[in-house]
Amino acid sequence: MAADPLELVASLVDRGIVDAVQIAYRRRGMVTSASYGSCSVTDRFALASLTKPLVATACLIACAEGVLDLDRPLTDDVPEALCTATLRELLAHASGLPADVPAARKVQLDPSSTWHDVAAAYAAAVPTAPARTRRTYSNAGYALAALALERASGMGHEAYLREAVLLPLGLQRTTLGADPNDPSLVPVREPGLLGHGEQLFNGPRFRTLGLPQSGGFGTADDYLRFLLAVSGHGSGLLDPETRTELLSNQCGSLPGGVGDFMEWPVCDWAIGFEVRNGKHPHWTGAALSPVSATHFGASGTLAFIDPVHDVQAVLLANRGTYSRWMLEPGGWPDICAALMA
Repeated sequence: MAADPLELVASLVDRGIVDAVQIAYRRRGMVTSASYGSCSVTDRFALASLTKPLVATACLIACAEGVLDLDRPLTDDVPEALCTATLRELLAHASGLPADVPAARKVQLDPSSTWHDVAAAYAAAVPTAPARTRRTYSNAGYALAALALERASGMGHEAYLREAVLLPLGLQRTTLGADPNDPSLVPVREPGLLGHGEQLFNGPRFRTLGLPQSGGFGTADDYLRFLLAVSGHGSGLLDPETRTELLSNQCGSLPGGVGDFMEWPVCDWAIGFEVRNGKHPHWTGAALSPVSATHFGASGTLAFIDPVHDVQAVLLANRGTYSRWMLEPGGWPDICAALMA
């Protein structure tokens, strides 16, 4: 008998692996959502890098509106940038930029700095390889994509995301950035550091900045609504071309991966989402189809869309991924397999 995905998720709390977890998924045309541990279904989790597909979608909507162009060099919108990659390359981690920029991290820790100070540090980032030669998962690339969105639209990236994506899809519990003292926020165990004692996800600087690469907060129910829109279910906000860009490999078959976490000879990536393809090992295990679109966040979050099985799912937990707890028995691969059964 196939394992029950809800029992596996509840077991994460029962075994003390995480303190709080939400799950929401759609399969066989039915939507299910639940929460376990020290949270309710309305409490808000740090999305971490699950923020990236949201920001990528905002950029694609801007392209559909003629504000941005996927194949326009970054320097057309951000002349001071030292990276000349296109928006497509930035959003598909094929820009040649490094994973992150030490100078930007330093600025982020300054209590007097604003997002625009941080963005200036990212604009000074120097590519470490030519574009389209390697897939280097890059927070810097997403920060610069958000800066291009601001320059082209004349709106802050947070405001554009809210007006173009969050409000139209009814994601009422999702924000980019948060009040550091918001009681609905679920604290992350083993969060890692922004630097010099400031915690990622939990710290006031991180929450206040609302970084476009990792600063989102929300619920599993909200994020499932987003996944359903990307899949063509429910909301008609996203046109077929936009959904295709979010689910299809971009910039060729490139080697690379996610830092020192996982690397592959071929690392397919769409605009925003990773494309499962034949990667092994993989954070979702082996049950998802090769055309599945996935993403995870370092705060303990996971989302995927499997078009073949017509399953969309999001799992928000409150433990940093640095110990790789989520790859142990009963973790993400087993939960994904149960959802496919």
